[in-house]
Amino acid sequence: MLRFIRENTLKKVLPAHPGMYTFYDKNKKLLYVGHARNLRHRIQSYREKDDFHTHPTKASLRPKIAYYAYQAMPVTQARAIEKHIKIRTRYNHL
Repeated sequence: MLRFIRENTLKKVLPAHPGMYTFYDKNKKLLYVGHARNLRHRIQSYREKDDFHTHPTKASLRPKIAYYAYQAMPVTQARAIEKHIKIRTRYNHL
């Protein structure tokens, strides 16, 4: 699990591969589960404030993110795991 700070979301840290990602609050409670074709772009998009106008979920979720984790894997596998975990998160239901 990595702190959700700029240095940990740079290109040299995140892979440009498909996979699953999770966001956690400061108490390390699971907030959000997602999958992406490009983990680097997706996770970095949560740091972009300009994107919040078109994505209200990102706007409400971003201030609460303290940690994140990711795992590179095929998109089909990431979707299956995401569906199983989503039932326990608040922001996946907005």
